[in-house]
Amino acid sequence: MMPHRGIYWWILSPLIKKSIANKFSESLARSSIKKGKRQYKNILKKVPDLGKGNPMAFNAYFAYVFIAIWQGSEKTISPGSMGIIMEDVLSRLKYLFIFNNCNSKKGEKYWYRKMRKYEKWTQGKMDKYPTTWKVHFDEKAHIDGSYYYFTSCPICDFCNREGISEIMPPLCSTDKLMFQMQRGILHRNYTIANGDAMCDYWIVGDEVNSPK
Repeated sequence: MMPHRGIYWWILSPLIKKSIANKFSESLARSSIKKGKRQYKNILKKVPDLGKGNPMAFNAYFAYVFIAIWQGSEKTISPGSMGIIMEDVLSRLKYLFIFNNCNSKKGEKYWYRKMRKYEKWTQGKMDKYPTTWKVHFDEKAHIDGSYYYFTSCPICDFCNREGISEIMPPLCSTDKLMFQMQRGILHRNYTIANGDAMCDYWIVGDEVNSPK
């Protein structure tokens, strides 16, 4: 199981509640949060630990809060509508994502360097934490920006096991918005959630013409 991290619930749940109330009703917002809090704790008990200090773990916590509250709504909220709520909440948290500018000389390869650091963290740990993301690189694929891909995703694994794979596409789509907040464009052809063998990430600055 994953250690309980209340800070993710503390940050996200009030914003999700407000978004649900605005788009649906106060009563649905209240009940979704109330039931979702229990769901969040249950999810963390079900999922495998990703390892202490895992630089990618925040992605899982982030996703599980949204999944828990969506389940708390008893699926009254459609996956598509939950995707809109995710984007609304992310937009309100944009200050968390403006640490990088994908158009700057330093920022162009920011995510490549970030994933190389994550790759280093995984060395010697994959046997103990086999469900964490498996990252790969192809140095010859692109010249511009950052390129990498994953061949496993613990969030997708969980959703498939629980029979709630329909919530994955909205979760995957939040990647594009996150990079937009950093003046970047995510070029993606594959996702594990769609049944592909990988999730590919090619991130280039939004001022780059005809990226290669």
